[in-house]
Amino acid sequence: MSSLPPLVSVASGSPGPVAGDETDERWSRTVRLPGFGLEAQARLRAARVLVVGAGGLGSPAVQYLAASGVGTLGVVDDDVVDRSNLQRQVLFGPGDVGLPKARIAAERVRATAPDTHVVVHPVRLSADTAAMLDGYDVVVDGSDSFDTCYVVADEAAARGLPVVWGSVARLDGQVSVFWDAAPDGRDVDYRDLHPSPPSGGWDESCADVGVLGPLCGTVGAVMASEVVKLVTGVGEPLLGRVVTIDAGSASWRESRLRRAPHRARERAAANEARTARVSGESHGGHEEARAGSPTSLADQPRGTRSPDVSADELAELLAARDAGEAAFTLLDVREPDEHDFAHLPGDVLAAGLGVRTRQRPELDPELPVIAYCARGPRARAAAELLVADGFDVAVLDGGMLGWQLRASSAARP
Repeated sequence: MSSLPPLVSVASGSPGPVAGDETDERWSRTVRLPGFGLEAQARLRAARVLVVGAGGLGSPAVQYLAASGVGTLGVVDDDVVDRSNLQRQVLFGPGDVGLPKARIAAERVRATAPDTHVVVHPVRLSADTAAMLDGYDVVVDGSDSFDTCYVVADEAAARGLPVVWGSVARLDGQVSVFWDAAPDGRDVDYRDLHPSPPSGGWDESCADVGVLGPLCGTVGAVMASEVVKLVTGVGEPLLGRVVTIDAGSASWRESRLRRAPHRARERAAANEARTARVSGESHGGHEEARAGSPTSLADQPRGTRSPDVSADELAELLAARDAGEAAFTLLDVREPDEHDFAHLPGDVLAAGLGVRTRQRPELDPELPVIAYCARGPRARAAAELLVADGFDVAVLDGGMLGWQLRASSAARP
């Protein structure tokens, strides 16, 4: 089984995560690993990781991710520290009892890894608050309820985000990686492991059945390792594999996980429908409006939302633009640090447009716009604003990640 391409890209010739010999020494034990080096460390510096739950699993995961050099860490938790948490939630001490977990976790990270930017989300993750996933590269699910696990699974799948998942109870722990948009037919997610919640709705917790404190550290550390592998492309992540840890017998076993047959059929039908829509073969009759044609974008009526553009279609459009056969504005709505590490040629930066700001650079109203972000959600939010302003807008399907996967596939022998 081949390794996955890295989730995060860096500019060619990047000198590493941060300038300065003192900072470089911090990563010296990592960059010496075979196949790692400064480029992989720079990918970590550019990465944006959302950790759901700052409890038994989130605590060690947050600590190791920050120590590893992850550039941006989001922490989601609406709970406060309880005295019973101190047995396993190693981010907290007795003086933190009664204080918000997300805020205390952020303070600990800032004290020990000041180069890491921490974003506090002191809310419960739900369908109503799931927009916070936009802008992150990977989600760490350290939650302790089935309800949250399903929200994470569904909302991450909708955004094409991989999820590193862990669970602990009593003396047993599990770890896996889910990614509904994984390349090479390796797509699988939480619903393939647990198609539906337990009957009766009972969701046993550590308060009900107990848990061995150090086991949380074991599982949380493995989860952090999986994030590092996904971000850097180094090693083989647990995609399609579930590791079960029995702390009582000190044994580890691995189980294979594949997409459930009915879910594979649903996914294939959805992909076929999307392909027909983009190619103009659907009953909607959009052949002349197909975004993949170098001249079609300019043919759209003013203020329209064009079909998404695939990475292959964008490559054709860029070639046509270079040849003087097409004209359009390529708009990057990611943040400046994401743009600095890697961006598409000839683009315009409109950082945060549609998500955190309505301000945009001056754009030629006569030119159609292709908006892109890391995967697509932020670009779609920007597209709504631009269409309302009278622009013709398409979105790069799969965003920068889709573009990188295309390049990675083309480079394979």
